[in-house]
Amino acid sequence: MRFGKTAVEGGRIEAMRWRELSGAERYRVVEMARKGEVTIRDLCATFGVSRQTLYRAMEAVDRASMEALEPKRRGRKRRTDAEVRNEELEQKATRMEREMTRLRQKYEVAKTILDLQRRMERGEPLPGESGGKR
Repeated sequence: MRFGKTAVEGGRIEAMRWRELSGAERYRVVEMARKGEVTIRDLCATFGVSRQTLYRAMEAVDRASMEALEPKRRGRKRRTDAEVRNEELEQKATRMEREMTRLRQKYEVAKTILDLQRRMERGEPLPGESGGKR
């Protein structure tokens, strides 16, 4: 059986090491051990992994299988407190940005009005008027 990439050293083919295997390839190794297709000792030697690591992988597969088969609540998943808080903060930021835009516009209008009043007080022509004193 071939797993992932192989390396040729000194005329013999050597399988990839455990840490180089993908999750699917590790799962296949676990299944081979469970079905007795290859002994645990041979698998450990072939993939350069300890028995303890292989047994931990087998336990992880069992836990994941049981979790996958647990009954789930129907419908939409509840939002976590963090998700709710994040959404509230995003909405608040959007409101603040709109308010900031509105205030900038008001500031520009007020600044323009003050500029016009100052020109009038100095007797300068206003934009759109012909140059001349009043």
